[in-house]
Amino acid sequence: MAEDRAPSEAIVICTRNRPGELRRTLMSIAEHPPSQDAVLVVVDASDPQARARNRQTVDPPRPSIPCAYWPYGDTPSSSRQRNYALERLPESIEIVHFLDDDVTVHADYFEALSAVLRTESDVGGVGGIVLEPSTDAPSARSERLQSLFFLSCAEDGHVLPSGSATSAQQSIPNDTSSRRNTEWLNGCSSYRRSLLNRHRFDEALTGSSMLEDLDLSYRIHRRARLVVEPEARLTHRRSARNRPDAEQYNRVLAVHRRWFVEKHFDGVAPRLAYWWSLVGRLLAITASSAPHRTAARRGLLRGLRTVLTRSHPLLSDCPPHTGSASGPS
Repeated sequence: MAEDRAPSEAIVICTRNRPGELRRTLMSIAEHPPSQDAVLVVVDASDPQARARNRQTVDPPRPSIPCAYWPYGDTPSSSRQRNYALERLPESIEIVHFLDDDVTVHADYFEALSAVLRTESDVGGVGGIVLEPSTDAPSARSERLQSLFFLSCAEDGHVLPSGSATSAQQSIPNDTSSRRNTEWLNGCSSYRRSLLNRHRFDEALTGSSMLEDLDLSYRIHRRARLVVEPEARLTHRRSARNRPDAEQYNRVLAVHRRWFVEKHFDGVAPRLAYWWSLVGRLLAITASSAPHRTAARRGLLRGLRTVLTRSHPLLSDCPPHTGSASGPS
């Protein structure tokens, strides 16, 4: 970066207790840095030992891109850590690229996303294709059942009133399509700074902040176009560290989806869609042959009880939907 020019883009990575994964992610960025003047920021909520390793990784000078290491001492929360970064970024920043700490950036990733935001004024956010570890494709019967229970639909990038959403950032075999619109983006996406000044991540979400990306991007979608740029690609290595087990995942998902529905949708129909989707999830888990099936079902039932009793801060503090898309600041 030229010394007399302030950075116009920022890459923000929030991390917690994944020093090995973070190092691999930073190495991939160093191999494929953005061509624009940019700064890379690591917001670290790790425990002391992991924090020391992360600081050593970030501190060495990297000619390809300036790095900033910002320790985060408050309650670990991906949402709060990202907002912390937004509050401290230089005024010159126009585009913010959010990345997870366990991804590998491919060549021209940042250029492809930046080009969209710099050439299409009506686009507020853009994401690339996220390559995930290989999984078996769902059968036609499974897809029909997911559609029946409002867990999925045929339209990519669609947010359902049940709180479920279909991805638009997956890799599609033999896909030659160009840029496509979407109603939401995952956590590895890029936004205009001007929109992020008005739309922040919801700080009611703590820990891994499940659905923080869906919540933020869906709010921005109501104000500006969101698109997926197939030329931008990264690989999500999906670290097993700091991930909830099957029971915890299903319990938290049930609660957070209810929170999302209450926050974004009016009327009785979305509430009914949410409950119907829980029936579908329960049936799918029961019929599954997965080794963690029992734990997953137990977690879903615990989440169901939490929603019914509203014994969770997200539900007890969630204000009624007012039609405003701005969300918390």
